[in-house]
Amino acid sequence: MASILRYGAYLPRPRISVKEIHSFFSKPGRPRSRTLATPGLDEDSLTMAFEAATEALGPKGASPSAVISVTQSSPFPMRKMSGTLISALGLDGAAAYDVTGHAGSLMDALALGSTIVDSGGGDVLVTASDYVVSHDEKVADILPAGGAVAFLLSAKGCCELGGSARVLDEIYDVWYLGREEEPRYRLEVLAAAYGAAAKGALGALEAQTGISSKDYKIVCASQPHPSVLRGLGRMVNKDALANTSFVGEIGNVGSASVGLAIALGLDGARKGQKLLALGYGAGEGIAQTLEVTSTTPTIGVADRLAGTEISMGTFYRWTRGRQVEPH
Repeated sequence: MASILRYGAYLPRPRISVKEIHSFFSKPGRPRSRTLATPGLDEDSLTMAFEAATEALGPKGASPSAVISVTQSSPFPMRKMSGTLISALGLDGAAAYDVTGHAGSLMDALALGSTIVDSGGGDVLVTASDYVVSHDEKVADILPAGGAVAFLLSAKGCCELGGSARVLDEIYDVWYLGREEEPRYRLEVLAAAYGAAAKGALGALEAQTGISSKDYKIVCASQPHPSVLRGLGRMVNKDALANTSFVGEIGNVGSASVGLAIALGLDGARKGQKLLALGYGAGEGIAQTLEVTSTTPTIGVADRLAGTEISMGTFYRWTRGRQVEPH
């Protein structure tokens, strides 16, 4: 069965204080995150994916047979980002697959990669990276942050990808309309839909595996907003979320969210432990069991959550019109 052999993660160093954003736009209420991990003008979903992938491939540079890329914010529409990654990483000859859709789509990519590995197709590199830009006072609601993760899947690794279950209810909580330059967002719908999707997917996985959601010591979940984690804490062991939660520290990293949580979980996992992963997006919940079968190659993701604070002026210059004007 397919396993994670190595993994990598990348977070940009600049951080903008959400409290400062609140103050600048005179937005009432308590900031939901402390800071936002903010890519610089020379960083985007492709460059961040490259950094995470380089770490996952290891110092000797593994040569996977396929690369699967997941993003909601590709810098080059109408192109395969996986193909560009293959070229940048020097993996000529690897098959290129792009997976898009919603913030939980990394779970789909892991399923696709597992199928390739289990069918004898060789190792597979899976990346997820995002920076879904929003502007002005909406920043304080959507909490847009940048980040990337990568997983090298192999027939023999340190963490086996186990059973999975999913539920889907078509929901409009975060979406683009036409060619608008930033997403629309309904927090009240997101909170309700996330809770319903989590309950359904976790229940279906429990019926399949016989393991209660509250028995997992490590839970790795999509984190679009701190409020959804509070709700999830009532369905799982609350302490199991403690070391994999980051949205309140660095913001919402989109499709990289559940992957970053998995990387944090693997960093602290021991041989024999089972992890519970939960991907979420657009009303779909995808739950999966991961079992650590050998010592994991710890990469110290938690140490990367801290960064260097930037001013509101710098943040505004880096983000306003970013998706309209090339930099």
